[in-house]
Parts: sequence; C-alpha cells; structure tokens
Amino acid sequence: MKVVYNNGTVGEITDKAEELHVIRHTAAHIMAQAIKRLFPEADFAYGPANEKGFYYDVDLGDTKLTDDDLARIEAEMKKIVKENLPIKAFALPREEAVALMKERGEKYKVEHIADLPEDATITFYQQGEYIDMCVGPHLTYTKALKAFKIMGQSGAYWKNDKNNKMLTRVKGTAFATQQELDDYLKLLEEAEKRDHRRIGKEMKLFML
Repeated sequence: MKVVYNNGTVGEITDKAEELHVIRHTAAHIMAQAIKRLFPEADFAYGPANEKGFYYDVDLGDTKLTDDDLARIEAEMKKIVKENLPIKAFALPREEAVALMKERGEKYKVEHIADLPEDATITFYQQGEYIDMCVGPHLTYTKALKAFKIMGQSGAYWKNDKNNKMLTRVKGTAFATQQELDDYLKLLEEAEKRDHRRIGKEMKLFML
C-alpha cells in the first residue's frame, strides 16, 4: 500500500497492522474535513487511530450532534473520497506553524504546539482545503479509503482533564475492504444480541 510520509516522500508498506493504522488515521482526517465542511465553527483537538477504528475530539461550541448529523458527516466523507484529493505533507518552523493554526482558528493545535519540545519538527498534512497537524504517514489520495463507518459519539475532556472543556468525540471505524467492514459490523451486531439475551435471562431470574 502506498503512503506519504511527513517528509513528503511516498513509500510502500506491506505490514497489515501498519496498513490498517494508516487507513484509520487517514479516515480520521477525512472525517474531520467533513465535519469542518458541515460545521465551519468546529475546532479540532486530537484525532488518532486505535484498535477499534478512529475518533476525533472536536469543540463544536453549543452544537449538539444528532444521529442525522452523524449520517450527514458520513455522507460528506464519501463525497471527499470521491473527490480523490491528493494528500500531501509539509513541515513548518514553530512560529510559522503557530501562525498557520491561529489563522485557521485552531486554538487546540496552538496549545498542542506549545507542549512540544523546542526542537520538534512540526509537520502537517493537507487534502484540499483541509490542513491538520500530524506526524503521519497517510494514504496518498482520499479515494484510497475504501470502507468506513461512523459509529457514534461521546464526550471527552480536552487532555483527559475534567477541569478542561468537554469536547465531542466522534467515533468511526475503517478497514481495507468493504467485506472486512461488513464482517466486523456483523460481529458487533451478534455480540449485542448475545448481551440482550443474557440481560433478559438475568432479569427473569431476578424477578423470580
């Protein structure tokens, strides 16, 4: 699978676990781009890949996302994938990086830069109008993202500190193929049914 590294070079990776991480990390960026298109006031914090998929913590002000909003975000992601935007990497000196994030209204990214070591190389990835601070690597084009789904939302404190603002965590998952995604969703559905049956049995026993 072709990937673009944060120094701008394109390489090939073959390790399946690494491929999945890149797919999911790229999906997080595409989701953030979709959110920004639909909610221009969105201010982004962290958006990593994890063992279940990916998420992005975002400050939406007073906006509370609905299930319809999540469906709209997923639909916008599909549009971005179809646009087949090239994904490019670039680096900036600290002062220029801060200026860029301030210009784009990304206060959480500015704070994140302040937490980095003085000698840190600050790298960014761009697809279309969307720019995100990131170490990568990523897919080379948005169309390379083949299978994904928005899974829900929850709350998350900035930097996991309850004294900080509660952000909206939008969660999703992604796989290399649609079949892998379908199989995963089926497993989740079956697990949920088992839980419901178990809870039902326990409720009956309790009532007896």
